[in-house]
Order: sequence, then structure tokens, then C-alpha cells
Amino acid sequence: MHVWEVLWCPTHRGSHAVIGVSTEHCPLQTSGYTALMGGDSQSWGWELTNNQLWHAGQALGRYPGERGVQAEEQSVSPPHPVPERVLLVLDADTGTLGYVVDDCFLGMAFKDLPQGVELFPAISSVRGGAFIRLRYLNGGPMSGLCNSNHHWPVLHTL
Repeated sequence: MHVWEVLWCPTHRGSHAVIGVSTEHCPLQTSGYTALMGGDSQSWGWELTNNQLWHAGQALGRYPGERGVQAEEQSVSPPHPVPERVLLVLDADTGTLGYVVDDCFLGMAFKDLPQGVELFPAISSVRGGAFIRLRYLNGGPMSGLCNSNHHWPVLHTL
């Protein structure tokens, strides 16, 4: 079990704010405004601005819920707002990825992630000047993952 805590102010996200995991072969940049994480077969991501799950360049449906429903088939209801703090939960033994928001596990977002392949936390953004904080919390019981105060490294987008 691997858990990362992400602090990312909603006003610093821009239009394609994605949190997920990738292999070392995932592209690190692309041209245009697009969801980079999940944009290829080497990455899986949750786009926070519209709650879409992405993998292999396809929107897989809203998260949580509506998994497997194509983006164009979904209702036009607005997405649920995602707060500043999100936990990324990767279970390498079962090959699953999920997220924790407001101290609540939202369920599996992705399953059947590759076994025996290194996966890395990945964040993509199209907003210049965004401050994104990422911290590895290690494994352990889910109850110990909330409300901790530690020093944060800050990632800056260009």
C-alpha cells in the first residue's frame, strides 16, 4: 500500500488538473490544453475539475460513480467540487488505485494496474505558476492518514 498526500488549491488548478500514477514511459509534456495523465496507456488519472477518470487517452466516466460511462453519455450535472487535500492510494498488491477526499475513501478508481512495473505519483496541470505539494505518507492503516502536519515540498509549474 502506497499513499501520497496532495495539497493543491482549487484556484491553482486550471482547466486540466489531473492526479494519478504513471510508469516511467509516460510523456512528461504535450502541446495544447489536455489531460496529460491518463492521456496514454502508461498513465491513469483523475481530472479534478470535472471528476473524469482518464486512461489510454479516453475519459472513462466520472469518479466516484458512473465508472465505464463515456464522457459524452453522462448527465450535464456539475461535478462535485474537490477540496485542496486529496490522498492518492495505490495498492500494488491488488493493482488498484483510489482516492481519499474529506477523510472518506471514494472507492476504486482503477483496477488491473500493471504488476511488477514501477508506478510513480503523477500530477499534470495546464495552469502556470500553480503550487502543488506532494508528500509520501507510506503505507499503513487508513485511519492514520488524516490530519497530519509535516513539512511540505512544493512543486512549481512553469
